[in-house]
Amino acid sequence: MLEAISKAAVGDDVFGEDPTVNKLEAIISEMFGMEAAVFCPSGTMTNQIAIKCHTQPGDEVICDELSHIYQYEGGGIAFNSGCSVRLLQGNRGRITAQQVEESINNRNDPHKANSSLVSLENTANRGGGSCYEFTDIQQIANICSNNNLKFHLDGARLLMHW
Repeated sequence: MLEAISKAAVGDDVFGEDPTVNKLEAIISEMFGMEAAVFCPSGTMTNQIAIKCHTQPGDEVICDELSHIYQYEGGGIAFNSGCSVRLLQGNRGRITAQQVEESINNRNDPHKANSSLVSLENTANRGGGSCYEFTDIQQIANICSNNNLKFHLDGARLLMHW
């Protein structure tokens, strides 16, 4: 990997002059049918950008108590997005659709933060690398869709060879 890195064509990404980043972003945007893609060099950066995009200050993020976004990102949810966190006690870092549904705040109660985002982690680091069953993710996604909540998957990976 060090050899590949040392031989990679590079440039200033701020000015759109890095051919490697440009190629990666073009491949990814085409792969997902999107107008553009953005390369982020760390998972923490990617998570914090996603949370900021999916929330407004004062909102609430629902996640497992062992979630990386809560345990290892230095209070970024509060600092970067101005959001609070609803921590759920799952099974080895995994929460259920029922838990999510039961934790959504009443939007008509002005005393409660607006539940706006659910974040899952796959694989759950502090859960010993535990993985969600795809059907469980689908059930949680349905709860999110039915309740106008955004949905984030921390740990989503794309492996490419080019």
